[in-house]
Amino acid sequence: MRIFWKQLFLHLGTLIISFIFLGLVLVQGIRSHLTEQRVNELTNLAQRVAFSVENIAEYGIFNLQPLGLEIMNLHHYLDATVVLINTDYTVLLAHGLPYGVVAEIPLPELAPLMQGQVVTVYGTANHPALEPLLLVGYPYRFNNQVAGAALVGISMVELENTISGMYRITLVALAIAGIFAFILIYFSSQTISRPLRQINEFAKVIAEGDFHERIPVKRNNKDEIGQLATRFNLMAESLQEQERIRRDFIANISHDIRSPLTSMRGFLTAIQDGTVSIEQQPYYLNIILDESERLIKLSNDIIDINHIQDAEIKLEKSNFDINDLIRKTILGFEARALEKRLMITSRFAHPVDFVFADESKIQRCLYNLIDNAVKFTDEDGEITIETSVESGKVLLSVSDNGRGISAKEQKNIFDRFYKSDLSRGEDKMGSGLGLSIVKAFIRAHGENISVSSEIGKGSLFIFSLPQVVD
Repeated sequence: MRIFWKQLFLHLGTLIISFIFLGLVLVQGIRSHLTEQRVNELTNLAQRVAFSVENIAEYGIFNLQPLGLEIMNLHHYLDATVVLINTDYTVLLAHGLPYGVVAEIPLPELAPLMQGQVVTVYGTANHPALEPLLLVGYPYRFNNQVAGAALVGISMVELENTISGMYRITLVALAIAGIFAFILIYFSSQTISRPLRQINEFAKVIAEGDFHERIPVKRNNKDEIGQLATRFNLMAESLQEQERIRRDFIANISHDIRSPLTSMRGFLTAIQDGTVSIEQQPYYLNIILDESERLIKLSNDIIDINHIQDAEIKLEKSNFDINDLIRKTILGFEARALEKRLMITSRFAHPVDFVFADESKIQRCLYNLIDNAVKFTDEDGEITIETSVESGKVLLSVSDNGRGISAKEQKNIFDRFYKSDLSRGEDKMGSGLGLSIVKAFIRAHGENISVSSEIGKGSLFIFSLPQVVD
């Protein structure tokens, strides 16, 4: 089921249950309030009549006729039934009762009146001609003795009609509120479900390998859905960039593999068919060996990056002198440095600095960093490898005064398969995996590596290792 319908049914179900509960509470509240209000009004009227009877008691029971006009007015203006009874329930005065029913007014519920209590009777109807009444009885006294009671009532039919009218008004109000609530719920559900559907469709496109589509974001990142759409777009951009880098890498790797193989095959064929003289063969065999070394390095890089991707970096840590490792690594670049007339300088914080790390992997990191520095530093340039100690860490820096790296490329140089525009043109032996391997090895040690560079002024790479203190 679509999320739109789930949201709609959930909110509508909640709304209907809430309205039913609210309606029941309102109905009961309206009935209770109106009934209580009428009971209070009838009690006040009955009390008024009872007091009037007590005030004229000194003239005798047969002088109740002056009350007739007041009782008649109550009956006509309030549409109320007014009855006076004595202690044996004999009706003394009555207005509002059908002819022939006057003598049948006594009810068992009226008995407490003669004990001086106020009585309320609901639905009184002991005669076919008498409508159900809401009746209130109030006792009156002569000489501190209960002498009778004043009964005031209204038709239950009238009360029910009033209550029904209030019910209708309440139901209409609830219906109008329900319609508006339904409209709001409908559009609210659409507002939530529509972008989620777009994100779902976008995810399908991404899963099929098309990273060019983008989700239109109209929420200005103000809620979670807008932020989700923005992050999906960022993810698509990242995947698109990774896909571009991957394709470039495949193209570069294909070229890097094809070029030495073609060269090796051509030279070997020339040697085989005698095109190359015996005196020239050592020269071309050395070229073939160099090309084979290039292929071996490339294959090693690919194996290493696969292990890194599979989180299979296993460290064999030990204590070793980092200064000695730097010296040995620099010696491996002596021939290339002489060829380009590069000055490689090392500066150490102390004569000896022991670190706790995987020596072979740290040597690989140093080799890759110095190798890049040699590649991209012009003739007569300078390369400096320096150590310093800070907060229990040995910091290693490799700097050069070469051509530098742009700010844009600095964000990507540690990514797998990435080769900068400069290295594409000049790094014929590289695979674009060197710095990615360096970062992975350093991170495997729980340390960090950073780069700072400026075009035309060179680059500086710094990473840290835990120092061993005697």
